[in-house]
Amino acid sequence: MHLPHSNGFERSAHTNGAFKGRGRHYASLLACPIDHAVLIQREGALHCADDPAHVYSLVDGIARLFPPEHAPDVEARSVACEDDYAAAGWHVPDEGAFKRLPQTPLPGAPEDYWEQQAAATALLWRYVEMMRLRSGGLPVGPAGEAAVIGAGMGWLAYGLDVAGYATVALDVCAGEQFGLGVYPIARYFRVQADPARPPLAPAAFDLLIYQNGLDLADPVGLERAVRALRSGGALAVMDALGEHDHGVLRAALNAAGLDLAEPPQRAGGWRARLSDLGERLAGRESGPPPVLFAHKRH
Repeated sequence: MHLPHSNGFERSAHTNGAFKGRGRHYASLLACPIDHAVLIQREGALHCADDPAHVYSLVDGIARLFPPEHAPDVEARSVACEDDYAAAGWHVPDEGAFKRLPQTPLPGAPEDYWEQQAAATALLWRYVEMMRLRSGGLPVGPAGEAAVIGAGMGWLAYGLDVAGYATVALDVCAGEQFGLGVYPIARYFRVQADPARPPLAPAAFDLLIYQNGLDLADPVGLERAVRALRSGGALAVMDALGEHDHGVLRAALNAAGLDLAEPPQRAGGWRARLSDLGERLAGRESGPPPVLFAHKRH
């Protein structure tokens, strides 16, 4: 028997939407949001190893990873997210539309929104491929551990999962229409939590991506994210809509112990390099890049 999802997906009644990932113990990638201790997954919940009173539920495959007293605020923010997108006229994606994001626009978004997201994502993949080549990684197979902070619907986390990363998607919005609940059959691990305080385990990730949710006025969140990176791991900040002051952003990344990477060259050998140079000389690359990519210092 299968149960219908509001977006037209189907999920098994036997599993009740339970998470099925890449055979990875995803709890080891996370930390208790109260005391930052190790989490253990058992009996359909995440249990803090240091305090048995700290237990976090798994509902339809989404870990609700926040202190109990924060639940009303988290739920209100999640509901507001659903309401805001619906009021703006965004269409709810079905499975096919979700998997085609961001290349195929979802109706209802502001003009050029998905075009900008697609351009930023293309640049991000070039950085990720550059990282793979420099580390000697294989083009197929397991690629390491990744987390997307401010993951929204989860389409970027879906792409990382397809690329071979054991992936965590983290956002405060968990609704079925425009939040983490959009794709209920995900193999990436979905976590409802505050992006400003990402509950990630230390030195657990090779790649962290701020798709949204980076608050430069509050350095604690970025400090926690960097702490979650392994030595030499990479952190990317997506800025497709140009919302960040890049001078401030670059200074914040440097202060957090990150070294900015040089922009990756396009495939195509000397012709691509010549084209890149021509665009820079012509001033067509004068705006800030839609992605900043940095490596954690050893």
